[in-house]
Amino acid sequence: MIMKIMATFDRSEYGEAILPALQQIAALPNAKFVLLAVAESPSGRRRRGRTPIAAVSAAFGGDIVIVKPQPERLVETKSQAIARQVSALEDYLRDLAKQLPEGSSYSIEAHVAEHPANVIIERARQEAPAVIVMATHGHTGLVRSLFGSVTDDVVRSGVAPVLVVHPRT
Repeated sequence: MIMKIMATFDRSEYGEAILPALQQIAALPNAKFVLLAVAESPSGRRRRGRTPIAAVSAAFGGDIVIVKPQPERLVETKSQAIARQVSALEDYLRDLAKQLPEGSSYSIEAHVAEHPANVIIERARQEAPAVIVMATHGHTGLVRSLFGSVTDDVVRSGVAPVLVVHPRT
């Protein structure tokens, strides 16, 4: 019987703190990892327009000339930014997978969404892992209450047991 372990990463050192736990879990027979990275949605990148130039030559007996700036143009559309981000996340997950013990069974998934916790919860419903392994950034108090926590949201969802790893500082 396969034991699925969903491991989530956010491209931070805190997120990578779960790797030692995954290396230990990999020793279990039939362990299969789903390495999941979810990034927040990007917006298109813009090239800055030129600063408006107003040339006033009336002081020198000429006309007033106002040159309007060109509007900002997208260098990259939102869909291009998402594709670029997904590709970068997949590369990142492949690099992390190399740190699992040789012969470990795994798959990788990269997603971009406005609310990463929702994607993790939905994927957990679909995959039905035995456990979700996540790191916590360790924010407390006002910061945590203002910005929330992806880990908190996943734990509260009750979708699967969650092993929360706090990075050692």
